[in-house]
Amino acid sequence: MSQGLTVGIVGAGSVGQALARLLAADFDVIVSSRSRARAAGAVAGIDARAATLEALASSSDCVIVAVPDRAVPEVVAELARFDLAAALQTSGALGPASLAPLRKRGVPCAMFHPLQTFPTPDAGAQRLPGSLVGVCGDDRALAWCEGLAVALRCTTFKVAEDQLAQYHAAAVLASNCVVGLVDAAATLMEGAGVERMDALRALRPLLDASLENASTMEANQALTGPIARGDAVTVRRHLGSMRNSPTALVGLYRACGEYLLNLAQRRGLSDSQATAVRSALSEEC
Repeated sequence: MSQGLTVGIVGAGSVGQALARLLAADFDVIVSSRSRARAAGAVAGIDARAATLEALASSSDCVIVAVPDRAVPEVVAELARFDLAAALQTSGALGPASLAPLRKRGVPCAMFHPLQTFPTPDAGAQRLPGSLVGVCGDDRALAWCEGLAVALRCTTFKVAEDQLAQYHAAAVLASNCVVGLVDAAATLMEGAGVERMDALRALRPLLDASLENASTMEANQALTGPIARGDAVTVRRHLGSMRNSPTALVGLYRACGEYLLNLAQRRGLSDSQATAVRSALSEEC
């Protein structure tokens, strides 16, 4: 579908820039941003051009809104002044409902949410190929989602439009919360006298193996460690060692422990062992 077609990207942040770099090989790409300098920077070195929002809207076969969630309503209100052929937005939290003013004008709309992290444009462009993209919306806009996914070397999967909050919460747990868990683990290792960079290097193989197990086995089979064994003594020792740790870190350990305890019971941990572990988790440090 890319032959001679133009894709307009509103937003020159990490997501917008990564999409521009990858799509420029297959589409005529236009980038617009509230900052002209950022728009120009986003297309530097790639076969794409920067333009005003008006020029983008009047020239694009499909417009992708790739701005922070808080900016979506204002951008959509501006785009509603133009006759667009199709519109997508990249927020997994908002979904196509955030494009309602465009839908009222008869514009086919959809969510196109790459399930990937974009800490920088370079990292996003490197990691996006091979990822999955959550989509939902109007049929004609979904056809655009499929075409863009092919160009990005991604695969789409459909999400229920009325369950986007739960879908996005899952993505946050799998991405943002993992960052927090790694930081918490490294912080505890620092407290044990390990240099932070050494701690991160030491944790990486463990993280990789745990992710592989969790994504290829049933969770109750992949689970290992003291809670899986019903080892309340070790759990109590862990918490005792955290007396001087940040309250949020201790709370994170307790919350994760409670969830893991449910998995352990699913794999056959006895009620008495579970009660002992739960008691240890609730004790004051």
